[in-house]
Amino acid sequence: MATEQPLVEGTHAEQAPEIEIDVIVPGPAATKEFPEKQLKTILKEGGKRGVEIEGAADMGGLQFFCTMIEKPEGDVDLLIESMKAMNQKSNPSEEERKGGAGKLGKMIFSCTDSVFSAVAYVPSDKAEACSAKEWLEEVVLNVANKEAVETIKTFEGIPERSWAAVSIKTDGEKNLFAIKMRDPSISMAYNFLKKKGLFPENDDEDDDDYVFGDEDFP
Repeated sequence: MATEQPLVEGTHAEQAPEIEIDVIVPGPAATKEFPEKQLKTILKEGGKRGVEIEGAADMGGLQFFCTMIEKPEGDVDLLIESMKAMNQKSNPSEEERKGGAGKLGKMIFSCTDSVFSAVAYVPSDKAEACSAKEWLEEVVLNVANKEAVETIKTFEGIPERSWAAVSIKTDGEKNLFAIKMRDPSISMAYNFLKKKGLFPENDDEDDDDYVFGDEDFP
């Protein structure tokens, strides 16, 4: 009786589907509790923004984005939760899709008169080309000072190449004014990417075309 031969590569047998590598790097756990209603608002805004950025990336081929986020109101812990909501895996079967932008590098900002906060995130497959901490250091150094750079937070157990955050309070004696950091920070973030060859150099386009704010997503 003939023995059954194992299938080998090159036969007409169906090949196993290619497995997609998960490049999303989970963010830090929350270190404090937030009011349920406030957190729900943060997650809704972040989730919606993630869907919009994913769509823009699919259309334009960009892999890095900067955006202002309104609802955290300068609170860096809430801004981290917003980034996590943007990165969550999107479920196409849901009536209202959320997230989906975990495969994209992002720097998000939230600012009031009294505090400027920023969170940088880079997925694992892009972290060698663009370190989140290095990216954020470049921005802070140009909009604030070396002392502010030293306050950048990284997180235990999470690669600093993928997650970094900062919160800078207005301090007139140190010539730090949160509201003045807002617009230059976006330009500095894109300049860093351009120097790395990670964002298109195009004199006909303005960086503002790639900056997403609440007015872009009604």
